[in-house]
Amino acid sequence: MIYALLGAVAIGLVLGLLGSGGSILTVPVLVYLAGHGEKVAIAESLAIVGAIAAVGAFPYARQKLVDWHSVLYFGVPGIVGTYGGAALAKWIPGAVQLALFAVVMILAAGLMFRGRKEVPEGEVRERQPLWLIGIEGLLVGVLTGLVGVGGGFLIVPALVLLGGLSMRLAVGTSLLIIAAKSAAGFFKYVDVLAETGQQVDWQLIGIFAVIGIAGSFVGNALSQRVPQAQLKKGFAVFLVVMGVFILGKEGPAALGMDAQAATPATAVETAAPATAVPATLSADEAVAYLAATPDAQLVDVRTAPEIAATGTLEGALALAYAPGFTGRAADALDPARPVVLFCGSGARSARAASDLAGAGFAEVANAGAFRTLAAAGLPTD
Repeated sequence: MIYALLGAVAIGLVLGLLGSGGSILTVPVLVYLAGHGEKVAIAESLAIVGAIAAVGAFPYARQKLVDWHSVLYFGVPGIVGTYGGAALAKWIPGAVQLALFAVVMILAAGLMFRGRKEVPEGEVRERQPLWLIGIEGLLVGVLTGLVGVGGGFLIVPALVLLGGLSMRLAVGTSLLIIAAKSAAGFFKYVDVLAETGQQVDWQLIGIFAVIGIAGSFVGNALSQRVPQAQLKKGFAVFLVVMGVFILGKEGPAALGMDAQAATPATAVETAAPATAVPATLSADEAVAYLAATPDAQLVDVRTAPEIAATGTLEGALALAYAPGFTGRAADALDPARPVVLFCGSGARSARAASDLAGAGFAEVANAGAFRTLAAAGLPTD
């Protein structure tokens, strides 16, 4: 968890140093450092990014550096697009979303390499047709809903080039639009996650938002002492490296070319029984299943600090979902007996269940969130 918190600091610092780009780190930090599932991470990213943007927009609004016409013509279609993108995500595999996210990272890197053309404060550009501004806002909104980035690196240039705004006015307007779009996308993602028995980790969202906001203030103070051109180019290189890494990790699964799909059918049949496909249980189903299956192995995949803060279910084995999880699980569990996993939101346990099923465990089930299971009547320690 310490690495995830350091990632939250990096998000805030980058946002403060560069004025944008920090939110594009949020999803990778939540997936690869906090161990959350793809869709849960995207939903949490929208909440975190929205909170940071809302706080950042406040001083701009007080200084009347928000163009409300652009909020209407660009922001409202963006809100609709974000809501629609979040709804569309229900039918898109998480690996595909992450692969698309990697492409967005590389696109953002390209824009950073090229840089923005500053517009003098006194100069007013001609505003483009409103329908063009609305379409741009809609498309950026759909992208936000699909991959969980605020899109400031796209919104600000669009407001300058299409909306005819000065840079400062575009930044303030962009922050308000990002906050509104993120709220709409997050609202829809809560419904999408509920349909699959998952939920966001509100405690983590709060921690990341606070750290990100504080980091943005520190980064803003440091920005006066750091050469912006070199900093942007260095961050652009980092984005390319991260984008390539995510594409390499998620690309095969997104294209249906993962290891299991590439394995001959006969090998798959002998490697694991048909029941190796992980199941998803509701809280009531988990209670009934555990009562009817006394030999089931109950596993809590949260970290030790998380368990210490809230407790765990009676009889559960603590086995944190972290690098080396499958090997440690093979040593601690009996692959022939059923395994029921849970965590803080149901995201990490879903990934852990998939890993165990792929490793040949006979029967694996994801029971979702600890709090939900405790509320359903399972005894706690």
